[in-house]
Formats: sequence, structure tokens, C-alpha cells
Amino acid sequence: MPVTDHRLPLGLIEFLDTSAGTVGRTRDRQHRALAGAVLADRIGYRRVWIPEHHGIGSASTNPVPLVAVVGSHTRHIRVGTAVSLVRVRHPHLTAEDLVTCGLFCGDRLDVGLGRGDVAGDAATALAGLHKDDAATRQAVTTVMALLDHGCSWIEPLDTPFQRWMHGARATSAQQAGEAGFDYCHGLFLNPDEDVCRAALTAHRHAHPAGRRAAAIAVVANDDRRRAGADAAVQGGVHISWAGTAAECAAAVVALLQGTDADEVVIAELSRDAADHAAALTAIAGHVAAAGAGLPVAVA
Repeated sequence: MPVTDHRLPLGLIEFLDTSAGTVGRTRDRQHRALAGAVLADRIGYRRVWIPEHHGIGSASTNPVPLVAVVGSHTRHIRVGTAVSLVRVRHPHLTAEDLVTCGLFCGDRLDVGLGRGDVAGDAATALAGLHKDDAATRQAVTTVMALLDHGCSWIEPLDTPFQRWMHGARATSAQQAGEAGFDYCHGLFLNPDEDVCRAALTAHRHAHPAGRRAAAIAVVANDDRRRAGADAAVQGGVHISWAGTAAECAAAVVALLQGTDADEVVIAELSRDAADHAAALTAIAGHVAAAGAGLPVAVA
């Protein structure tokens, strides 16, 4: 029988900070992100996801081991990848690593796979691992088959898990639905909300029983100048809102009420650890206060 999930319709993407400049060493960003994940677990966020981004200063070049770490430090929140780039990863080794994550996350594991690519020097260095679109689709299929059924040398994942596909186009959403994946639309990659609404609707038609989420990047601080300064140094990420926590929460609620999203996943990109913790707490409080009329997921 389905179990109603009474945690907030709010998730967190951590380890996404790719800000320019010299302030904040990579290790500092990693400590801040881990603390954010632990805090989110305590105050009622539904899930925390970890991205894959290759570049100097990235706090998350390899999300799968970070999932195991976060899973071991939390008790209630779902933990997963958003995403693991199967285009440049071996499907069998990826499956082995995700099975290991199951030891630390139990039935809270979210397997988030993406067909995205790497760029810059990483693309050159990883060229020998690179797959074309057809091979990437097959790699996704292989990873999921191994998690479900294993093979002669890999045990299947022995706990329930959610399978997510991430994208920024309606075609990605439809493909996710047809393959039986839940779908998250990345507004921090493509800020067109009309495309987001169309994508989530396409997924609902293709997979009515599936879960749907929208992901946005925000910077929340009652000091608007500080919020704007932190937002200005982020590279390659569209910031949906930089302002007070109440304003960022209002953006979350508007997405929940104006799209087919069951939940909104935020990347809060305040650069100071105390600002980040305060923002996560305040946004959760405002979303909780909005309460009535917000979706409640079914696990």
C-alpha cells in the first residue's frame, strides 16, 4: 500500500557551488554542503541530491561516493545523484558503486542518471570514455538492469530505490516517463518556465503514476546586497531568485501551484556557511507556513 510522505514538498541540491573568484576553498564548500544536507534532514526537507560537475573549484566531481557519505550522516531525508553522468562513466562500475550506496542510504536512495556531457579540459581527458547518444541510452538501461537484477559478479540492489531522470526539455521529460523514470526539470539550466510546465505535463501524460519535480537555484538573504553579490559570482547556473527567504519561498510555492511539480528542489547558493544554514531554515519555514494546497507525495 502506498505510504504518504508528510515531509515538505521541498528538496535540496547540495555541492553545486561553482562560484568564481578566490573566496571559499573547495574543501570549505564541501563542509558547508555536508552541513546543509544534515540540516535539511533535521528540518524536514524531502530529499537531497548531489550533482556531477568537473572543473577547478567544483565541490562535487564524483557524486556517488558523496551520496554514501551523506546517507551515513542522515536518517530521514532521501539522498541521491542529480546526476551521475553515464555518458562518461562505465555502467557496470556505476552500478557497483550505487549498490554500495544502498548500504548507507537504505531505502532512501535516489538514483538520478543524466545524459549530459562534460566540457573543457575534462572533455579532452575523458574522451576515451565518451559515448554517443545511442550508447548513452544503452548505458542507462544497463545500469538500471544491474540494479534490479544484478549479474554473475554484481549483486542487485537489495533495498527499494527511486529512479530519476533529469533534463531541461519536454522531450527529456517524455522519454523519462516512457522509460518509467520519475522526472526533474532543471530550471537552473533552462529558465523558461513555459518549457518547464510543458515538460512536466508531458511526463504526467507518459507516466501518470510517476513523481515530478522542478529544480531552481536561489540565494536567500535578508541583506539583498549580500544575496545579489553571492548570485553574481555563480558561473553557468541561472539564479531564479536572489532576495529574502520569504521571496525565495514564494517562488517555490508558485512553482508548486503553477506546474505539475509534486515538489521543488532548490540549490541555495549563499557562500557563507551561516548564511546558507539560515536560508535553508527560513525557506523551509515559509514553505511550511504556506501549507494548505501544496502537494503531498506518495512514497
